[in-house]
Formats: sequence, structure tokens, C-alpha cells
Amino acid sequence: MENPTPIKPLLGADNNALVAILGINLLVVALMGFLKIIYYLNSLPLEDFYSQVFHVFTLSPSTSVTLMRPWTLFTFNWIHDGFWSVFTSMIWFVFFADVLQNNQSNKHLFPIYFYSGLSAGITYFILSHFTVMPAPLMGATVSVTAIAVSILVICPNYKIFQSIKGGVPVKFIVLLYLALQAVFLKTHAWSEIFITCIAMASALFYGLLLKKGVDLGKWMHNLLHWVNKSASPK
Repeated sequence: MENPTPIKPLLGADNNALVAILGINLLVVALMGFLKIIYYLNSLPLEDFYSQVFHVFTLSPSTSVTLMRPWTLFTFNWIHDGFWSVFTSMIWFVFFADVLQNNQSNKHLFPIYFYSGLSAGITYFILSHFTVMPAPLMGATVSVTAIAVSILVICPNYKIFQSIKGGVPVKFIVLLYLALQAVFLKTHAWSEIFITCIAMASALFYGLLLKKGVDLGKWMHNLLHWVNKSASPK
């Protein structure tokens, strides 16, 4: 799967997972920003916005709250609080997702994003039974990191910047990104580091199984195909 002839969906294609994931993240950020402005214009406390809207979709440190809001296991990694949070996550996501698309792995983007987020969410929920979690879990960072790690299995020697002495293997960029993440997480609680490691492990597991011909995202592809077929005009 290394340096194949690039076969990637067009930018506006319905099956472009990069555009779909990026679009959903940006749409959610815009929607949350719009609702936040409404609260502000109506002189409502921002604390009410966070309690009534924003944190309804993030993973709560309270297990009892999570049990009442099980959908947060699937929504937390689409929620961002602040411009720089979503900006940095999406810049790295676009880069890593484009690498996978250039290696005929477009259809694996969403499964990796989904499984890594779910595994991180379940880990967070379990840990919250035994320790005090420092903050609600939110943001795409765990899933973006997982996508980066999957490259180390799927196409580690794919070369970027090919005009520079034949190119730079993307694995070095991934390792640089992981080093930056390690520095960033160094000041965070051990639980956040462990959650990120679990997300990374899920991506490695997905990639290793894919190498053996086992596609954990096949059911998603079949479901999407069925939905598209059902929705298409007779």
C-alpha cells in the first residue's frame, strides 16, 4: 500500500471522508458559536449555555450524567470550545487524511475516527468510576492522533515534499506530531494521557487487522451503500 498511484475522491464527491469529517466539525463549531451568541444577546449567563447546550454533547466527569446521556460517547469528539482548538486539530487532520486518501484509504478515515473516539470515550467513562476526571472530554484531538498513528501501519514510507531530495517519508512527520502531543500532554493528568494512548492503540489495531485483510469498517461501508441505494430515485 505504499506510494500507489493516487486514487482519491474529488473534493466535492459524496464519498470524500476528509471533506465530510472536516465539514461536520466546522458546522458543529459554527452552530455552537451561533447559539452562544443568542445566549449573549438575550443577556443569558454563558454558564447556562454550557450547561444547557454545550455540555449536553461532551463527556461528563460524572458517570451518572453519562448514563443519562449515552450519545455523548459518539458526539464528544465533534465538539470544540475555542477557535485554536478546532483550528489546530483540523489542520493536522487535513494533512493526515490527505496522506491516507493518496494511499487509497479514504474509506478508512471515518472508521478510524469513529473507533478511536469510541474507545477513548469508553475509557474515559470507565476511569471516571475510579478517579476524579479533571474536565469533560471533548474535541477531535484523540481521533486525529489516532489517524496519524494509523499511517505508521498503513503507509509509513509514503513520501511528501517530493521536490526535496526525493521526498520525506511521512512517518517522520507523524513522529514529530506525536512528540509535540507528548510535550502538550506532559502537563495534563495521567488519565488524559492514558485515554490518548488507548485511542492510538485502537488505530494501530485497526491498521494491523487491515494488513491481514480484516476490515473493521466494512459494516459502515455496507450501511452507507444501503442508505445511498435506498435514498436514490427508483
